[in-house]
Amino acid sequence: MKATIVLIADHDAENYGRKLMLEAHRYGGMGFEMARLPQHVSLKQPFAIPSLENMEVFFDEFAKELCLFDIEFVDMDLSPSNVLGGVESGCMSLRAKETPQLVDAQKRLNEGLRRAFGPCPADHDDDYVFHMTFAIGGADYGAYQRAYNELIKSDYHRIFRFSKLGLLYYDDDHIAPGTYFCYKVCDI
Repeated sequence: MKATIVLIADHDAENYGRKLMLEAHRYGGMGFEMARLPQHVSLKQPFAIPSLENMEVFFDEFAKELCLFDIEFVDMDLSPSNVLGGVESGCMSLRAKETPQLVDAQKRLNEGLRRAFGPCPADHDDDYVFHMTFAIGGADYGAYQRAYNELIKSDYHRIFRFSKLGLLYYDDDHIAPGTYFCYKVCDI
């Protein structure tokens, strides 16, 4: 089992991400896998946890340390994804401006996890790019490329408020579709 801790979007950002998800689907036909989760910016990619109960205790304490975040989105990205299990698919996201507040929250999260659970390695621990995914899996990479080629023409630079912290839970270590959800949300 795995978990991750994320900053959850306000209603404006949630609605904007859902709109982009629908537009991407209309251009590429990739479906709505990302609708399983609220729009969010992860502070760390999924990592193995010893138990959900212990992670929940850590999450509740960590939520008390944070303040509201205003996050500025500065670019749209397209990258490969293996969510379809062996078929190269895609991932479309809005890249967030890296700010001292985001970097500090990520650093405090990693330090707290290390103190509570020991090493908690995750993909991209050393090269993480803050982002909000709005489309993932559901079609081959070519569909994502078509959608990206259309969506990149739009103005997507926005600033949104993130005032909640979310605990995402993954029941399958391979993060197969249908095996994850937002388990818990706290105000920050």
